[in-house]
Amino acid sequence: MSDPQPQRPGGPVMARPMVVAIDGPAGAGKSTVTRRLAARLGMLFLDTGAMYRAATVGLLRSGADRDDPAAVAAYVCARRIGFGADGQVQLDGERLGDELIRAPATVPEIWRVADNPACRAHLVAQQQAIVAGRDAVIEGRDATTVIAPDAQLKVYLDASPEERARRRLAEWPAGSPPPALAEVAAQIRARDEKDMARAVGALRLADDAVHLLSDGRSADGVVALLVAHAVQRNPFLLERRVADQLTVGRSRAKGYVRVAQGDVTGDGGMWQLGLTNPTPERMPGGVADLTRNRGGRQAGVLVQGRAVLVLAGRGDAPGEVAALPILPQTWYVIEPGAWHAVIQDHGTICAWAESSGISEERHPLDQAQQAQLRAFLEVYLPG
Repeated sequence: MSDPQPQRPGGPVMARPMVVAIDGPAGAGKSTVTRRLAARLGMLFLDTGAMYRAATVGLLRSGADRDDPAAVAAYVCARRIGFGADGQVQLDGERLGDELIRAPATVPEIWRVADNPACRAHLVAQQQAIVAGRDAVIEGRDATTVIAPDAQLKVYLDASPEERARRRLAEWPAGSPPPALAEVAAQIRARDEKDMARAVGALRLADDAVHLLSDGRSADGVVALLVAHAVQRNPFLLERRVADQLTVGRSRAKGYVRVAQGDVTGDGGMWQLGLTNPTPERMPGGVADLTRNRGGRQAGVLVQGRAVLVLAGRGDAPGEVAALPILPQTWYVIEPGAWHAVIQDHGTICAWAESSGISEERHPLDQAQQAQLRAFLEVYLPG
């Protein structure tokens, strides 16, 4: 577990920990998406399902009467369940690997813990203690409604029963004849109905959650959408993840903003100033490549309209795409060697400064990178 993140600029609301809570039906891709999202944002990942599995492993070992809800609660409520530095779940300090918590003997028995109100209350309290004061991504059937009802971003990650059935069949064990798609989809619908009717921890769509249907989207595309939604709620969230590519200078007063200290060009050169209007190749839907600078920095600020800064690392070619909206009265100083593009909506004007003698090169984005970019723009520049 990492230490609590330091406070960010922007006042108490923006400085409070960022919590993203994600729930939704089984098979919608929550586990894959939440892990990748936490890694992209450098945040703690809380897998609440692993905690229920760990409690079940301990229950089966204990010899307690698993058919007696009071005995189950007495055992589980005396347990301390958390995570080690490697992210693996621990039961009273003992590391439990996936081979235990996902074993065929464990999975069918999880309901004995998950459907027990006392057990659920005990584990929810431990989950809330784990994320207290931390930036975190929480995955769980009741993440948005019970564990983190005040989360800054709530997401109900969904997929149609047919889509989830296709995903399940794609992972069907070799050598075992798969059932028909319609049969698997019917089983999924039945499980959804059961999960929504549970007496405790029922699955439901929170009123203020983003309802995201993942049909036809890649996991990386879904992650990009969620990063964009998170950054909309806290504009400073992504800045520390791209600090090697970007320096941000902002002022609450109108007029001049100091963008950097000392020799901002890196070579003793002068700044060249100007205004930019949207061009077809740098408007939504038209961006197919990114640029990197040689010999100095560029700096831009939004004058009017809407603009998005796209960044993709400092490697030999663009890497994973990140994007953030350009805010008024904020200078974005792009470091030399950073792959980037500024996408300007219709009617947008940006003011730009760049060091003299600067040169640039371009590199095309592959299909996966373009899909990530489209996901960001779907949130930042809708319509």
